[in-house]
Formats: sequence, C-alpha cells, structure tokens
Amino acid sequence: MVPDRYPSLSAPLRLCGHEIKNRVVVPAMSDFGTVAPDGLVQQSHVDRYEAYARGGAGLVITEACSVVRMHENRDTLVLEDDACIVGMRRISCAIHKYGTVALAQIMLTGLATMPEDSIAAISREDFQRYKKAFVNAALRCQKAGFDGVELHAAHGMYLGEVSETSTREDGYGGELLGRLRLVTELLQEIRALCGRDFVLAVRFGNADLEELVQMAVAFEKAGADLLDVSFGMRQYQPAPAGFGHDSKVYAASLVKERTGLPVICVGNIFTGEEAESILAKDFADMVAVGRGHLADPAWAGKTLACEKPVACLRCTLCKWFQDGKLCPARTKPAVS
Repeated sequence: MVPDRYPSLSAPLRLCGHEIKNRVVVPAMSDFGTVAPDGLVQQSHVDRYEAYARGGAGLVITEACSVVRMHENRDTLVLEDDACIVGMRRISCAIHKYGTVALAQIMLTGLATMPEDSIAAISREDFQRYKKAFVNAALRCQKAGFDGVELHAAHGMYLGEVSETSTREDGYGGELLGRLRLVTELLQEIRALCGRDFVLAVRFGNADLEELVQMAVAFEKAGADLLDVSFGMRQYQPAPAGFGHDSKVYAASLVKERTGLPVICVGNIFTGEEAESILAKDFADMVAVGRGHLADPAWAGKTLACEKPVACLRCTLCKWFQDGKLCPARTKPAVS
C-alpha cells in the first residue's frame, strides 16, 4: 500500500467496535449467474465474496437477501428460516478471513412480487408479518457471524416503497415520519435484539433532496450506525454544475452535511483518484465501487498499492446482470 497517494481512501474507520481497514466498500451486487433456485448459499457465492475480501476491500456488503421467500424474476438468497444460517456463515467466514468487515443486505423486492398494487392494500397481518421477518433475518445474520446488516430501502424495494409512497392509515403512511416508521422501528427492534456492536446500516435514496435529508436524520435518531446513499423510486436530477461527481454522490454529500453518521456514497466511481477526491472533499466517509470490483475483485488492494486494476469497460448494458462470467473486462481485460 502507498498511503501517501490515497491518504483518505486508505484510512481506517472505527464503527461499533469494528475497525474497517480502509474506506473502500464492495456494495451489494447480485451475480445473476450464481444464485441457486433453492435460495441457499452455493460455493460460487463463497468464492465471490472471498475474492472481494482477499482483494483488499475494507467493507463487503452481500447481495440483497430476501427475508421472505417470494416469486422473483431471478433467483435470490433467502433468509426466511434457519436453514440459511450454515451457508451465510460460510460467506461471513470467507470475508473475515482477510480482516474485512461483513454486512448482509436484507430486503423484500416489494410490490413487483406481491399481489397488491399499493402498500396501502397490504393487509395489517401481512404488513406486520413482513416486519417481523426483517427482524428475524437480522438475528439469523448475526448468528451466521455477520458484523451487521444493511436494510435495503433504495432502488424501489419494499422498504423504499413504504418510505416514499405509503398512504396507509395505521400509522405507517401519510406524512414522511409515518412513512419512515417501518424502517425506524426496524432499527430499534433489531438493535434491542442484536446489541450495540451489531452494525445497522440503511441504504436509501429519494429524488426529493429535502426528504432525503429528513430520512437520514430520522434514521440517525432511530439508532442507525451507517448511511448508504443511493437512489430511491426515481433517479436524481443532475448534480449542480461544477460539482464534478455523480448525482448520487451529490445526494450523499447533502446527507453528510446534515448528519453525524458515517456516509457511504456510490455512483460512477472507477478510479482511486475519483474516490480520494470525494473523501478529501468530505462528500462522504466511504466509497462504494461496484463495477470496478465486478471487473476486478482486487480493485481495492491494487488501487491502494498504486497498481492498475483490470478496468471496467463501462458496457451500456452490464453483462453481470446475465452472468458474471460473461463480463468482457474479465475475459479480455482492456489494455490501458
């Protein structure tokens, strides 16, 4: 490692008693070619996450794992019962082997997989059942050795749909604080069960930037430890002229200004120089590099050592959404 070149990127971060060795995050990314229909961890999952940790990232967040088994248009890891624990433990152990912190992202896909056409139409019984499933899934992840969980409330997933669109009349809809009640109660209930040293992260977004900041403040008050800013039901407007980074990074910078929690940003971050610039300007505390790690699982270690990782080719339609083995950067690395 050559810390003088990337002093911010290489700096450790203490979080809930865990030391994250650098500021590079492998964000949640499903490899659509590796998930088995039974919803349980396969060797290919273990190999992939071990490669990211061996490659030097400070924090690895698993692909989105469903807290309830539902019909999906793709295979998804499922945390619905204790059968998941053995496989998930294999992933956490593979990540920890290299001194990397491991979070499991937990989610429900949402209305796209449900018979209802709105959050308000979900019965009270099912709404509470889904809530309990999130808490139980977090506890299973702790039993499997993960350092914490990330609630997936971004990208139009269920928790995001509730947070942005719910018109329920049972206290979980209407004004913003009502819409956020589900996530804030999940933070509180998971904390009560899993303890102070279990990291609670929230991935969220909102094209209404004032609401975005209010969401962040509410999550901080509810006990979140880490805020992971992406997009919500809609994409952001372009960042202000001269900002110099992706609009999602700009959104993260607003959250960073208004809260006291560590903030992860994401969005078209491909080089160490880009990542260092974001951190040095205090736009965020950690940078999530997705496609860079898909192209080269050792992106973090190579970048921090001032070596050139295999470069993402920035394909218009990423082949990873079909099968990671089809990634042209990995099969025919670009010559730079």
